[in-house]
Amino acid sequence: MLLETLDAWLACEGSAGRAAGRLYCHRDTVFTCLRRLGTADLPFPLPCDLVEVTLAPEAHRLPPG
Repeated sequence: MLLETLDAWLACEGSAGRAAGRLYCHRDTVFTCLRRLGTADLPFPLPCDLVEVTLAPEAHRLPPG
């Protein structure tokens, strides 16, 4: 659920409301998931923080090896 929420939030350009519509949930649910992922300090203070959060789901999907 957390990675799905992060994917939707990124696809919606950081809009919790649009991500919630895509996920069929309340926008507060999106914020709760983002806080659990450690992205509660939105907007990101440093560009590298956004890069890390954007790449995390892709890295998680890589096959082990």
